[in-house]
Amino acid sequence: MNEMNKNMEAVVDEELDTVSGGMTANYRAALDVMAGKYGNGEERRARLTAAGYDYWAVQRLVNGLAKDYDRVARDVIAGKYGNNQARINALNAAGYDAALVQDLVNGMLL
Repeated sequence: MNEMNKNMEAVVDEELDTVSGGMTANYRAALDVMAGKYGNGEERRARLTAAGYDYWAVQRLVNGLAKDYDRVARDVIAGKYGNNQARINALNAAGYDAALVQDLVNGMLL
C-alpha cells in the first residue's frame, strides 16, 4: 500500500458510497477538485452540492490529498520518479494522478 493510501485510508473507509474499482465517489470528486473542475470557495461548495456530494466529506479528502500531492510534486522535482513515460508509469503505479502531479510541478517551477 503506498503512502497516499495509508494517509487517506481512515477517511476513505468512512465513505459508504463505494463505486467500482474500490474508489469512492467522494475520493474521485476530491481528485477532480484538485484538478480545478469545481472552482473555489462558494462556487466549489455550490457545484459539489448540486452534483450530490457532501461538500465537507470531499473537502476533508482534498485537504489530505493536497499535502500528499505537494510532497510527491517536490519528489518529482528532485528526480525521484524519473522522467517522461517512466515518471508517468511510476506515479500511476503508486496511485497518483500523473497529470495532476505534473500540473503541481509546473506551478512550483514557474
